Order: sequence, then structure tokens, then C-alpha cells
Amino acid sequence: MSMEHQVEHRPGYTVVRAGGEPSLGEFIAFLQEMGATSTRWPGDSVLFDLRGIRTLTTFTEHYAVGQEVARQLRHLRRVASLVAADRVTRASEKTARQAGMDLTVFTDEGEAIAWLERP
Repeated sequence: MSMEHQVEHRPGYTVVRAGGEPSLGEFIAFLQEMGATSTRWPGDSVLFDLRGIRTLTTFTEHYAVGQEVARQLRHLRRVASLVAADRVTRASEKTARQAGMDLTVFTDEGEAIAWLERP
């Protein structure tokens, strides 16, 4: 897989920092892995810091990511996606929300964390 990631557990939520140049298929496999392992995480929310991902730039790819997030991470209360400002399409957010997942895309880490920590 042409990407790497680090997982850090914090009180109430987990931070997953990912970077690299994954294909859509590789990123979907990563989300499937996160879906399986996140059932054992201590909190019920996650921040995916995707600012280091240099691929997956199209609306269609973002749509597919939103679908997979809704499938794999349904057991989590909130999912924050942190991306570079020039990558925001809201496609993953809208797609996941239509499937009942509370996913919000952010460009500021502090705002994402504040949202995750809200009751």
C-alpha cells in the first residue's frame, strides 16, 4: 500500500494521521481496516487527518470514500475528516450523511477537535 498511517488515542476520540499516494482501492482497503480495528478503540469518535494524502482529488473519489466511511465506521458517533483547503468538495461528507453517518470535513484541526469533543 502506498500510504502510511499513525493512530493516537486521546480521551474521547482517536486521531488517525494518514499520508502517501494511495489509489482509491488502497484507500478503501485502509477504511475497511480502520472499520475493523476501531471497534476496539477507547472513544466513539475519530479524526482522520488526511492532509498528507496526495491522491484522491476527484469528486467521484470523495463520493466513494463517503460511501465506505458510512459502511465501515457506522459504529462511531462522529467522524471528522481534516483535509487541505484546496481538497474540500464536501462529497464524502454529503454521501456519508445521507447514509446516516455523522461525518464533517474540516480544514482546521482545532475546529475538528472542538467538534469531536462536543457532547
